[in-house]
Amino acid sequence: MGTLSIVLIVYGVLCVAIGLLKPPFIWNMKKFEVMEKMFGKKGLVIFVIVWGIIAIAVGVIIDQI
Repeated sequence: MGTLSIVLIVYGVLCVAIGLLKPPFIWNMKKFEVMEKMFGKKGLVIFVIVWGIIAIAVGVIIDQI
């Protein structure tokens, strides 16, 4: 289970970083543009950050088991 927890933690950190920094080469992708129409600008930022926090939490919980 160590590999899965490491992957989830790294993925979560990347999601939080993307949500906070909003790099244009990622933020301008079609997938993010469609999600921005659904959630709004602030809603998308909050969604990406919360998704990253959840991934980090699950990775840490799996690592503890």
